[in-house]
Amino acid sequence: SRFLSRFLVKMAANNAVLNRLEQKGAEADQVIEYLKQQVALLKEKAILQASLREEKKLRVENAKLKKEIEGLKQELIQAEIRNGVKQVAVPPGTTLSTASFSEDILQPTAVTTSSGSKDQVKGEDEEKKKKEKVEKKGEKKEKKQQPAAGSSDAKPVDVSRLDLRVGCIITAEKHPDADTLYVEQVDVGEASPRTVVSGLVKHVPLDKVLTKL
Repeated sequence: SRFLSRFLVKMAANNAVLNRLEQKGAEADQVIEYLKQQVALLKEKAILQASLREEKKLRVENAKLKKEIEGLKQELIQAEIRNGVKQVAVPPGTTLSTASFSEDILQPTAVTTSSGSKDQVKGEDEEKKKKEKVEKKGEKKEKKQQPAAGSSDAKPVDVSRLDLRVGCIITAEKHPDADTLYVEQVDVGEASPRTVVSGLVKHVPLDKVLTKL
């Protein structure tokens, strides 16, 4: 009976130890889960802080770029004024933007001048081109009239004094220095053919020039 009682006491003690170990294991699991949650929260906090820093950095950069663009716009206006381009005043209710900015991200657009100044410059260019065309036409008319005036004083041509001959084209090739001329060897009934330069390039193809009279 003593042996049995000692065994039972020992078993009870062992059960108590096992219970405490199981309890400690459960507490350890809870601590591990809590630590995992804390690590996840710290990661989220770090990401959020990094995002806030990046957002602040972008805001500062956007402000700098906006200031630089405004400065370039003023320089452009001053350059146009120096070159004689009139500036059109924009009504107070109208917004003329050189760049559009969102709240967080910069969305650059091309720097533009006022539409009035563009139309004015375009109109001046068109008038200048029209004047140049009129001047060129006047010069062409004068050049055409000069030979006509000179021809009135020229003596009539005596056809009987011209040396007119009929010959057969033996060979023909393009002039080495002029694309619009042929160099031809023409048989006019003499001992040797004559070399003739003609302007038939635009009228007769090279392969059809041969054997022509």
